Amino acid sequence: MGLRNQMATLAVEATHLLVIETPGAWRTRVTIEREAEVRGWRLAWSAADADALVIAGRPGPQLSERIKTVWDQLPGPRSRAVVADHDAATVRAALEAVAAELLDTERQTRDARERDGFDPKSMNDADEPERHLQAGPDSGDTDGDMDMSGDMDMSPSGIPLAEGGPDRDGLEMDVLHVPLGPVLPHWPAGLVLRCALQGDVIIEAEASVLDGPHSGFPRPSPAERAAQRCDQVADVLALAGSARAHAMAMDARDALLEHPQSADGTTLLAGLERRLRRDRLLRWSLRGLGELRSGHEGIEVPPHLCGDAAVRLRHLAGQARAELAGDALPELSLPDVLATVERLVVGLDLAAARLVIASLAIDTAPLGVPAGRRRPGLRDA
Repeated sequence: MGLRNQMATLAVEATHLLVIETPGAWRTRVTIEREAEVRGWRLAWSAADADALVIAGRPGPQLSERIKTVWDQLPGPRSRAVVADHDAATVRAALEAVAAELLDTERQTRDARERDGFDPKSMNDADEPERHLQAGPDSGDTDGDMDMSGDMDMSPSGIPLAEGGPDRDGLEMDVLHVPLGPVLPHWPAGLVLRCALQGDVIIEAEASVLDGPHSGFPRPSPAERAAQRCDQVADVLALAGSARAHAMAMDARDALLEHPQSADGTTLLAGLERRLRRDRLLRWSLRGLGELRSGHEGIEVPPHLCGDAAVRLRHLAGQARAELAGDALPELSLPDVLATVERLVVGLDLAAARLVIASLAIDTAPLGVPAGRRRPGLRDA
């Protein structure tokens, strides 16, 4: 085995996996994450950190476009796969194919050569770096010149720059339009939040779900619903940095999925609830975030969603217990949830907004909102 193959083998053993969940495919995403853990692979937080891209479920055309953008951002060597079923054997085979593709050095070399921006001359011309260093105003090389008299509204890659806007003190401050989602860890599947930012504070937001209405998914069992609640609790805890409680939520989720008739899941769930009640630091970090009360702006909010993020987190764990007993709690429709999100995140920084959104436990599977839904004043980033 050559040195290149040895290095590739070592790299594959520490693969970083970026998992993209489509609406209704949370079970598939969970199975992928568990299989990755068995292999010793780690979950990536962004495209820059990823070696492989795995899509859980079948994406629609709008989400597919976003996935293509993320794929183009992955550094090589890279691999991708689509897993439409949460069957463990199917997931295992898909990740085996990913590992084999990462180990195929010839394939990875071809992929690197075919990517946009690859210049074969730069690999063979030893004088190329020196030529660029010596390039000046008279060299004929104007690619890097800046026309100071031209229009400076756009950055080099066509990305719009920030615009001016009044801040809360009456002064002018840059306003940047940024989309959050749909490819973010611990983020509702298919959700896009278009934000207008001053600094890192959201001053306006518009929420939508890609690819329009989502329906026709099989109704989950009580144990699966309880496991999904534990998974949503784990999302909040991961974003809040509570590692011990996050691990407990994951253990409860896995026990409910693997042994739904056993008492193990119920026991672990009770332990998780005790942990959440006693964790003062966690309560302090979530206190006052996303305060929600029923009847505000004409939306009747169920009691378990009222309060701040700390209260909703405890209620979310209680929901898991209620779901396990077959006592499902009423839910807001997704359009009302999205309208609530748009209101709650205004005035928050990005990190706090992600915590608030996670605490709402948004499920985009039963119903979607067309991406064409817009509110005046925001534009696509």
